[in-house]
Amino acid sequence: MNPTSLHTEVEQLNDEISRKLANRTLLKHTGRPDIPVPVLASLLLPKLFGERWEERDRLSAVAAGALYAAFTAHDSIGGEASESRQGQLTVLAGDYYSGVHYRILAEMEDIGLVRRLSSSVTKMSERKIRLYEHREGDSPEDLLSYIETIEAGTVSAFLLERGYGSYEAAARHGLTACRLQAESGTLHEGGRTPFLDAFLRSGGIDGKPAAAARILDRSRLFHAGRLIEETATFGNRTGDLVSAIAEIYEITEPASIQTGKKD
Repeated sequence: MNPTSLHTEVEQLNDEISRKLANRTLLKHTGRPDIPVPVLASLLLPKLFGERWEERDRLSAVAAGALYAAFTAHDSIGGEASESRQGQLTVLAGDYYSGVHYRILAEMEDIGLVRRLSSSVTKMSERKIRLYEHREGDSPEDLLSYIETIEAGTVSAFLLERGYGSYEAAARHGLTACRLQAESGTLHEGGRTPFLDAFLRSGGIDGKPAAAARILDRSRLFHAGRLIEETATFGNRTGDLVSAIAEIYEITEPASIQTGKKD
């Protein structure tokens, strides 16, 4: 598959998920469901690299995308916004998207995927709670592992349950690299997130933004490198496709690294 086809596949999946989640009132007040391109690409990795893609794979990917849209809607609500009409509608949108997710799985009668995704939701929620409460003793490494679970839990559950476990590591590392890139940008701009608040208070960082930035960048580079290493093992692989995948995950390292070749 070439890079143009990759972007077409991503757009088609996004459109299908949006159609499944369509509701006139929610669309008017909260807009189209937000599913980042890296998440869509992660769900499609097996298809992009030439695996046989069946109808149940497609429906399962749509269900996983709907669940991610629900998370995104709920996570976008701040304390004050939750009391506003707009905030309440956004919460309702998240609940609605979650309901659509379960309806798709019920129609498929895929109990295995229901269990796998439900387990991932529990683990992701536990990690989010840990970020908010930030227990004493959490190390930077602990917090970084929470981000890995939060960002990739849904996609990992989908890939493992549908028999595409060989693509799970690439998706997990790519999504984690994206999140760390975003957190680094927020830190650089002087902003804060629940993760950054906890990270800055963790042992060895002690509130120092420069120390936090160094560790975040080192971790991001690790995950970016692992993504490239994993894609180098896929069978139906070209340099252009791997570079396009790297671009989707916002990996801007030299082309020689993106294609998995050594200088």
